[in-house]
Amino acid sequence: MDIKHLRYFIAIVENDFNLSRTARSLYISQPTLSVMINNFEEKEGIKLFQRQQNKLLGLTLAGKIFYQDAQELIKQYYRMQHNLHNHQTDIKGTVTIGLPPFLLSVVFSSILPKIMMQHPEIHFDIQEKNTELLKQDLLLETVDLAVLLHPEGLSRKLIDTYLIQTSELVLLMSPNHHLSQKKTINWPDLHNQNIAIFDESFMNHHLIKARFEQIQLDQTISLETSSWDFLVNAVRMNDNLIAFIPQPLVKQQYLDDLIIKRMNEPIPWRVTLCRLKKQHYTALEQFVLDLLLTIFIDPK
Repeated sequence: MDIKHLRYFIAIVENDFNLSRTARSLYISQPTLSVMINNFEEKEGIKLFQRQQNKLLGLTLAGKIFYQDAQELIKQYYRMQHNLHNHQTDIKGTVTIGLPPFLLSVVFSSILPKIMMQHPEIHFDIQEKNTELLKQDLLLETVDLAVLLHPEGLSRKLIDTYLIQTSELVLLMSPNHHLSQKKTINWPDLHNQNIAIFDESFMNHHLIKARFEQIQLDQTISLETSSWDFLVNAVRMNDNLIAFIPQPLVKQQYLDDLIIKRMNEPIPWRVTLCRLKKQHYTALEQFVLDLLLTIFIDPK
């Protein structure tokens, strides 16, 4: 099993052992994924997954140990790649990174300034654009790296994607909302509720609407906005309003006067670092990619 297959194995666990969803996220077929698992287990003579009627339910004890080892090996791999380029003395120039303003604030606000100070020989050109423009820029090579939310909507034949942060969407509400006393919220609880979400320029918007359609739940989208400040203040001013927000946003805002609730079967919120597939990458491009992956995957 090589690094690629280790990523596949980790992705299966992160997708709650749903092979269909995992295969879609990896842009490979489900049979290919199943064959990879079965071949490895057969070759090694050990079962990694608990099964019931050929459905994956979880990890065996051996699988749990292998999962921990796989995560550590991936971290070591990125550290190795970073260290390989870290001793080159001629790495300098400009690297262009494109990302939506929301992700710049929530995910990168404390990371990019440190990197810039630690590597003054590199000029970081930060392009803030919406997701659709970033995807175009990535394909046209006007950015070297793009930070997007999964699913990116681009073929894996064209881009490489690296998962750098995994979280979920949570609910924000007033302490006076009748659902605020529940420990966790079930999707049927949102029936006929007034909902606030980010507008269609955000991937969250489409993920939320797709989930509502999937479970055929009636609800009222009372507010769509591109401003998280406005979204939060709208909830403050309206006891009947519920907002979907990414969990990392909770740390970025003063929300002590509001209630945060997790969902049963939440919508995942996954941030990916993407680059265009090319036959050759410059030392600078590879160095910056390895640097970012090292920071996110093995933070210290």
